[in-house]
Amino acid sequence: MISVVIPHYNAPEHLARVVAAVRAQDVADEVEIIVADDGSDQVPDVPGATVVTQEDRGFRAAAARNLGATHANGEILAFLDGDTVPEPGYLAASTRHIKADPHAVVVGTRLTGPERTEPQWLIDAWSTTHHLSSPDDTSWRFIISSVLTCSREFFERIGGFDGSFVGYGGEDWEFGFRAWNAGATFVHEPAAIAVHDEEDFGCRFPDAAEEARVKNAETTALAHRITHPIARPAGVRFDTTDISVYLTHHSAFDNPGVLELVVSSWLALDATIYLNSALDIPDLFQADPRVRLFPTTGYGPISDHRITVKVDGAFLVDNAAWFHHALHETKNGMHVKLAASTSSTLTIRTHRSLVLRTGPLKLNVSDAALAQLGLSLITGPVRLERHFAGW
Repeated sequence: MISVVIPHYNAPEHLARVVAAVRAQDVADEVEIIVADDGSDQVPDVPGATVVTQEDRGFRAAAARNLGATHANGEILAFLDGDTVPEPGYLAASTRHIKADPHAVVVGTRLTGPERTEPQWLIDAWSTTHHLSSPDDTSWRFIISSVLTCSREFFERIGGFDGSFVGYGGEDWEFGFRAWNAGATFVHEPAAIAVHDEEDFGCRFPDAAEEARVKNAETTALAHRITHPIARPAGVRFDTTDISVYLTHHSAFDNPGVLELVVSSWLALDATIYLNSALDIPDLFQADPRVRLFPTTGYGPISDHRITVKVDGAFLVDNAAWFHHALHETKNGMHVKLAASTSSTLTIRTHRSLVLRTGPLKLNVSDAALAQLGLSLITGPVRLERHFAGW
């Protein structure tokens, strides 16, 4: 069964068109329609469909979609906005990917405005990623919830949409970010076409200041939820960090200043530093909540970060920008083990590679190769003032 979930607010005429187009879909599967009303002045009457409602507490499309999904009986969830009308063949084109791969997250083709076109940024995305068959760790930007299809099992496993979003936009990118980290297979299906009569977002605001206000609110909301560097400004602290760095005891740390310098260099990234039980938090970091003792061995809860780095040696981050560039992951995630000539090792693993069980790429690393990654190995003793002051 296919469950079509349609969020709606105060637009019964648009809703009627969407429902009629869903009912006209030619698919072998049984199709149920669930209208998730986001607190309309009058709850819509949709004969033959399940209508569920939530209070009007602002624009809460994410919560409405979640509400609709909880009432779904189908193995496949197809989300369509209440003003986005599917063309004939939409459901057949989008759901075939889910039947082949339950981890697929399928984005349809959403045509907008009187000219019925896609915005150029999406056209470019489909071209550069070959319709998401060659994605990378930024491709969650192309997940559009108004034309989204996935399995109910995968949707529930990653926790659905973030229902705390209030206001326009962002919930689909946040969903896509978590889906990517959970091992989703992204698909853009050109034949799954739906039409939205209004212009795309960029053409809706004649006032540039109002457009900026709305988009900035979305960007701020995403910065608190998406840890990827393209979603948040450098140097700002959030409740979550993008990287967890697990430092094990190494003989190099017995030299004065080495541990302090290594920890401070990793803090140049958006990172939380975990020291294993054989190490103590240096006095320098007593007031920094990003530096913590890890109570047990292994990765444990730090695997929830997008990227985990296990450091067995005095690896110093010399160039954060170069290191971030090296962390760019593609379809199968990243799992790299670096072994330096001094018996020091460094393991980098993304959460996606952990879910997909991607085997490690093992590299013997020279000082020159480390420099290309923005890293170096140091010994001691270290006079910290010379590094902090650049002397």
